[in-house]
Amino acid sequence: MSTNTKHQEVEKKTAIFEALSNYDVPTIQRFQKRHKKPDLKNIPGGSGLPLIGHAIPLLRNLHAWMDKGYASHGKIFRINVFGIHDGVLLLGPEANKLVFQNEGKIFSNHLAYDTVLKNLFNNAVLARDFSDHKTLRKTLQAAFKREAIEGHIDIMNPIIKKGLSSWQTGTPIKAMDHLKELLLMTGAEVFLGVKTGPETEKINQAFVNIVDGTADPFRQKAIWFSPYAKGVRGNKYLSAFILKEIPLRRLNPGRDLLSHFCHLTDDEGKGFSDEEICDQILFVLFAAHDTTTSALSAILYALASNQAWQQTLRQEILSLNKEDLAFDDAETMQKTDWTFKEALRMFPALSIFGRYTLEEFEFKGHTIPANTPITISSVFTHYMPEYWSNPHTFDPERFSPERAEDKKDFYQYLPFGGGAHKCLGMHFAKIQAKLFLFHLLKHYQVSKDPKMTEYKYNNIPLTFPTGGLPLTFSKI
Repeated sequence: MSTNTKHQEVEKKTAIFEALSNYDVPTIQRFQKRHKKPDLKNIPGGSGLPLIGHAIPLLRNLHAWMDKGYASHGKIFRINVFGIHDGVLLLGPEANKLVFQNEGKIFSNHLAYDTVLKNLFNNAVLARDFSDHKTLRKTLQAAFKREAIEGHIDIMNPIIKKGLSSWQTGTPIKAMDHLKELLLMTGAEVFLGVKTGPETEKINQAFVNIVDGTADPFRQKAIWFSPYAKGVRGNKYLSAFILKEIPLRRLNPGRDLLSHFCHLTDDEGKGFSDEEICDQILFVLFAAHDTTTSALSAILYALASNQAWQQTLRQEILSLNKEDLAFDDAETMQKTDWTFKEALRMFPALSIFGRYTLEEFEFKGHTIPANTPITISSVFTHYMPEYWSNPHTFDPERFSPERAEDKKDFYQYLPFGGGAHKCLGMHFAKIQAKLFLFHLLKHYQVSKDPKMTEYKYNNIPLTFPTGGLPLTFSKI
């Protein structure tokens, strides 16, 4: 590369970096329209089949596809999905560290996620970068402090208890569908302050449509029956509802997250606009709800498959001798915590994380150019035998202080991401999962058909079991 070309590349990176740091959307959009696709011919793996790339094997079994690529090419190779995401996959803790630490600020979140989230989860904290992201995240963190979560626990205890009591017992039910419905009802009240009723059903359906829209690769609003078009309509419905509620919460706040957001201020004492509140509460609802649904689905399957460990957790819960769970009680549930961690090791809600390069960099002897979509994988790292003993075996005690298998490398275990963009709702998700298991295992035994010998799931957009996860809940 000539000196003049290098100088031009530095100027381009400086311009887009400043635009991202200031969240200068018009400048960012002009950059997105002008940039050219990078030449990735030097990266192993090829671009896959015409038009669809690697989509079929990747969507069929992401983990197996990565294992095969790793065996053939090592820790760096191409990943191409319908030509929409045509970039490079980097594997292992070293890659995770490079991307999450982001020294030199060469990776952008916004340029990686804006297309996926646009018109569905606008202006989300996930899709913000550098100083702009830091300021926004710092303000949002105040809504996830202990006092706020204690208020959420008070809301969740009766909802989850009542919801579980309505589940059919003694015969198989689609556990994930019931779980998703219960957590949507819980989320509507915890996040939006909406009591269960006809309005909740409309809100929940709109939310489901938004999430489904993120997985639509074609993203055409004009195709009115497509998942993306339904998701855009869902966003409009939910946004209108939230914007209507905001003035009421400013005047008369409750203990729900929307009320907290209405009264957050930054270091200069400036609060969010109504539109900012709406955008951020919608994304946090998505991030908290679907990740917890994913984790609890995996836990339910694991407990149904490991009855002895299920009884171990039940004894831990019964030893609390409490009718409802409090914040301090949840902190003492050590073995339940290990179970949550192990489920997220084996089946992390988000199996891959995306970024976008602002300048070229080196990895494992290969030069990755600017303007390249970059992907790293939690699920691949979570199964590397260098770090985990018998990684395909459900073994919560690997997280015990005596074994601490997750402590060998800081970047080997990342169910909630890492670095500056690590999940804001991580502690809330743990509390909600423990609260659900507290009320479930006190009163119910979970079992499955012996013919169900493996956890079948899809990874895109998040990790969810296929077939609704048929399990049997029996009163005890």
